[in-house]
Amino acid sequence: MKRNRFDRTLLCAAALACFVTWPLAVSAQYVEPPPPAAYALQGVTVFFEDGRSAENVNIVIRSGLIEAMGPGIEIPADAEILEGDSLRVYPGFVDAYGAAEYEFPEPEIDRSQITSWAPPRIVQSFLPHRRVVDFLTATGEDGADNRKKGIVAAAVHPDGRMMPGRGAVLLFRKDAEIPTDLVMVPELGPVMSFRGAQGVYPSTTFAVIAFYRQNFEDALREGIIQSEYARDPRGLPTPRWDPDYEVLRNVATGNSPVYFAADRPEDIRNVLELSEEYGFDPVIVGGGEAWKVADELVERNVPVLVSLDFPAPDRWKPETEEEADTTEAEGAEEAEVQDEEEEPSPAALREQERLENLYSNAGRLTAAGVTIALTSGGGDADIREGVIKAMEYGLSEADAMHAVTTAPAEMLGIPNVLRIEENMSATFLVTTGPLFEEETNIAYTFVEGELEEGSPAGGGGSGEAPGVDISGTWNVELEGAGPATLELSQEPDGSVTGTFTMEMGGGSVRGNVSGSDLALTITISAGGMTIEARLTGTVDGDSASGDGTSDMGDFTWTGRRTGGPGEEVLR
Repeated sequence: MKRNRFDRTLLCAAALACFVTWPLAVSAQYVEPPPPAAYALQGVTVFFEDGRSAENVNIVIRSGLIEAMGPGIEIPADAEILEGDSLRVYPGFVDAYGAAEYEFPEPEIDRSQITSWAPPRIVQSFLPHRRVVDFLTATGEDGADNRKKGIVAAAVHPDGRMMPGRGAVLLFRKDAEIPTDLVMVPELGPVMSFRGAQGVYPSTTFAVIAFYRQNFEDALREGIIQSEYARDPRGLPTPRWDPDYEVLRNVATGNSPVYFAADRPEDIRNVLELSEEYGFDPVIVGGGEAWKVADELVERNVPVLVSLDFPAPDRWKPETEEEADTTEAEGAEEAEVQDEEEEPSPAALREQERLENLYSNAGRLTAAGVTIALTSGGGDADIREGVIKAMEYGLSEADAMHAVTTAPAEMLGIPNVLRIEENMSATFLVTTGPLFEEETNIAYTFVEGELEEGSPAGGGGSGEAPGVDISGTWNVELEGAGPATLELSQEPDGSVTGTFTMEMGGGSVRGNVSGSDLALTITISAGGMTIEARLTGTVDGDSASGDGTSDMGDFTWTGRRTGGPGEEVLR
């Protein structure tokens, strides 16, 4: 009898639990409707990776593949037809120096116990054995921002000084539940730079070059010892294995390229000299002034990953020419007065020359015969917007298309990801017009048949609509650098512009807000130098905090809004 009551009690409790939770469970199943069995594009123009094009094409996408493709192909009844007038299909962008989340371990180090002339490698950032793939944290959901911008694949390289490690190539699959689901190529060549260690040897460019030479020599010597031991171990101690030296020996035999960050002509020449001395194949990363040594790059067949992460104008106002044209139509006399009032300063003219050289760099390099790939620079720069700017300054449309698709894909060994044909992976982007026109939107991006809706032309490029407005005046405390003031203006799409001032100098701000997350790039002009700093963090009402990085090192920051837009003032 007790047993029956006990069983009935359990049964009633279980039924009650199911009754209470059933509506929630049912509703949870349909928060997002299941994707259709197939997608279809009807009457689109297709631009292939080899430069061909075809009009009035139907494309059917099913189970991750292009099931059928061609003029007049019948659209299956179970396919969702994607709407849009005059849609165009292009190969997806391949970002040869892109971004995704990874997290290298940061051991606690007591710097007071470190000798500046013989620091450990972790302090020097000499860790070429380290791999991004082993510390990758990104998943498919985290790649939404890339897909919205039309980026289907990217090489993600480690950030840091000297030799921070080796990158990996990722395919931004939407359904990737774990980081390894994104990986196409788990290991690239190491990253190198002339950025010296902080406060320890080697800290100068001259010292870094000497350090590289010494370590290449030591690595090659270790290889000789290992070979001799393998040939005849008698009389020899058992060799020790050094993972960093193994990487150096590998690149010295030409088995993998070295991604060498260098902008100035003298630094690029140092790279060429080192590579010739030790036999490695360099790829110049950034290459802001590479056009000045284009002939030497062509002679050595050295490619350049040109960064499109252009700094925003600070003193130079590019729109002045358009304003002058408008004013001229209103009257020559008034225009003359305005020209006198708005004559640019010497500093503005110098900035104009510097920026226009950056904008024209890609066009000059391709005209000289240098192989280039256009990249986001590892930050939040929008590749398409950067390409449009480079085309304004001499880069042809055909060269631009090659530099964001075929060239980087071939460099990274993933050319098949660009093939738009039957039975190939459905990986491409769809636009509302010519790809490199400002008014064009990226309507859809497909990665292995998974659809991501694109972001509007000229948008901030964030993966999520802005959930906060950071417009106003912010007092910011930068770790190790002191207080600063930000004057920010945010657009409805989340894009942010503004100014930055502190005791050492000032500069411009650009970036975007996604949800409550912000990402800002600050271009600082001080003492005749230009420094870029990137701030990322979260906003909570009138407070914000996060991390930052610059050529001077990594830091943390906090901020508080003291003045809002318009008449609103916050205390």
